[in-house]
Amino acid sequence: MLSENFQRAKIIEGTGHPCCKTNMRINSRTYQLVNCSKPNTKTDGYDYSEDFDGIQEFPNGIKIYINLKCIVGKGGSQTRSLKECYEFMKGQLHYLLTNKDSIGTVLFANIFDGDESHAAMGKFNYLLNLPEYREVKNNIYVGDLKDYFMFASERSGIPMADQPTEHPDVQLCSAQSNM
Repeated sequence: MLSENFQRAKIIEGTGHPCCKTNMRINSRTYQLVNCSKPNTKTDGYDYSEDFDGIQEFPNGIKIYINLKCIVGKGGSQTRSLKECYEFMKGQLHYLLTNKDSIGTVLFANIFDGDESHAAMGKFNYLLNLPEYREVKNNIYVGDLKDYFMFASERSGIPMADQPTEHPDVQLCSAQSNM
C-alpha cells in the first residue's frame, strides 16, 4: 500500500469523514485555487502547484485541502521533496492572504510523516511564524498524521470519530470540489 493511501485511510478512520481525491491546485501567479488535472498540457503549466492529495468537506462548510507526504532517509531526492513542500506551503499562505474572505472556511493541512519530514519540521514552523503570515497561519496545519485530528476538530468545530468506522460513501465524494 502506498503511504498516501495509508495516510488517507487513517484520516477517514480518525475523523469519521471522507477524504476525497482532488485535482485542486494553487496558481502561483494569481494565488487562486484551480481545478486542473493536467496543468503541463497548458502553456502556463508551471504556474500550478502540485495537486492536493485530498479534501475533507464538513457539514458546516469548512473545507480542508490536504497535502500528504511520507519522506524517509537522507538524500538529495528527499531534500528536493521537502523544499517543494515548503514552496507549496508558501502558496497556501499567499492564497489565504490574497483571498481573505476564505479565512476560516478554507484550511490547508500538510501531513508530513517520516524521519526526514520530522527532522525538517523546524523549517516549516519558521515559515508559518514569519510576521507576514501572522493573520493566516492558524488556517494551516503542518505536522504528522497523529496531530492532524486535533487540528481538524478544533478548526472545523466537528468532533472526530471515537472509533474506526467504514465509509462506503467515499466513492461518492465530489472529488473535483470547486470553490
